[in-house]
This record gives sequence, C-alpha cells and structure tokens, in this order.
Amino acid sequence: MEENVEENLNKSTERRSENSQNEITETKDLGTINSTRETENMEVHHHAHNPSEPHHKKNWKSYFWEFLMLFLAVFCGFLAEYQLEHKIERDRGKQYILSFYEDLKIDSTHFNIICNNFEKKITVLQSMSQCYDSILRNQSSTNCLCNIMSNSNSFIDMIYTDRTLAQLKYAGGLRLLNKEDADKIIHYDNLLRNYKTAETTGFQKRQDDLREAAASLRDYEKWKDTTNSPRVFAIYGNNKELLNKYFNQLTMYLNNCNARIYDLQKIKEKNTELIEYFKAKYHYY
Repeated sequence: MEENVEENLNKSTERRSENSQNEITETKDLGTINSTRETENMEVHHHAHNPSEPHHKKNWKSYFWEFLMLFLAVFCGFLAEYQLEHKIERDRGKQYILSFYEDLKIDSTHFNIICNNFEKKITVLQSMSQCYDSILRNQSSTNCLCNIMSNSNSFIDMIYTDRTLAQLKYAGGLRLLNKEDADKIIHYDNLLRNYKTAETTGFQKRQDDLREAAASLRDYEKWKDTTNSPRVFAIYGNNKELLNKYFNQLTMYLNNCNARIYDLQKIKEKNTELIEYFKAKYHYY
C-alpha cells in the first residue's frame, strides 16, 4: 500500500517536471520566434529608410516638372524685379515732368518781360526816319534822338530756367519719358538754343556796332555841359556822314529786333502750349 502511494507520488512529480520542462521549452521557442520576428521587422524598417535604396526610380516627367517649377520661380522673381525697376523709372519720369512744368511757368513770366521790352523798342525805332529828317533841318532838335538812343542802347538777355532740361539731356532723363513728352521737350529746347545762339552772336554784334556809332555822334564840347539833362543830346558839328552811319546801324538794329521778337513769340507760344499740355495730361495746377 505504501509502495503504491510512493509510486504515485513519483509519477506525479515526474509529470510536473516534464510539464515544467515543456513549458520552458515552449517559452524558449516562443521567445525565439518573437525575437526572429522583431529582427525581421527591424530589417524591414531599416530597409525602407535606406537613402541609397529609394522606393522607386524617378522618370523623365518628374525631372521635367522639377525643372519647370524652378524655372517659373526664377522667372517670376525676374518679372517682379523688372516691374519694380520700371515703376521706379516711371516715378522718376513723372518727377522730371513736374519739375519741367514748374520751369515753364517761371520762364513764361520772363518771356513776357522780354517781349514787352522789344515791342517798346520797335515802337520807338519806327519813328527814326522822322527823327533823322528833323535833325537835318535843325541839329539842336535832338529830343527824338535821345529817346531812340535810350531804347536801343541795350537789350534784356533771354535767360531761361534750364535746371530740368540739363538733367533730362545730360543725365539720361529723356529715356524715362514717353516719346510724345520727350519730343515736345526736345523741340522746345531747340527753339531756346537757336534763339540764344542768335542773341549772343549776330544780335550782340549789332548792339555793339550801334553803341559805337552812337558814341561817334557825341560832341563832347557841347555834351559836357548837358550831362545833367537826359533829354539833351549834342551832335558833333555838321557831320552828316556820322549821322548817316548811325541811322544805318539803327535800321539794321531794328530789323534784328523784329527777328528776335518773332522768334521769341514762337517760344512763348510753345511755352504756353506745353504748360496746357502737361496740365491736362498730368492734372497739374
């Protein structure tokens, strides 16, 4: 009886031992399987992020679209820069126009003064024939000659405001203007320069010759006692030749005055035209 019990206990112990060993074996096998799977997963994960082995190979369409996007980005940047530069130049051009417009208004007043001076000269000089005849009849009758000399002894220089014109011509400002504006300004500048050239050459020479002829008529012996009276003028003796020379110079001077005022009136007309043109186009006041 006791032997049977002991034998059963031994068998039970052996079964438990075998079960434990089986569980250990199964646990090891399971751990081995799990370890193998983790290793495979790590290899798969590592393989997916390997930069030397991309998912797929790029075709020519992918490269084409990348190039196109890069080209469009660069081109759009160029366009933006070009538009900005163009806007800056347009703004500078408008500043030049406004400055030139202000110069036109300043010059308009000065041109009116010069024209009035020439008109007065011409009115007085148109009576030179009557004055000449009067002096030949009576050399002491020189009041008319004094009036003629006082109105032909000098002239007003035509000085115009060229601050903007100089910048437009010599600093490349004209290229910033549209063609119509630039053409009008160039034409106006040509009128001014032609007038100034004629004034400083032919007309100035005529003025100098007239002063010299007028000086030759003075008889200092008589004139020295009349210097305090601006209405008295003494003529040297009975020298008709000097008188004739002076009035010949006076006639040519009158012709030059008519030419100067003709050119000046064209400049005034152009000046007024440009003022109205820019006022209407750019809404100036």
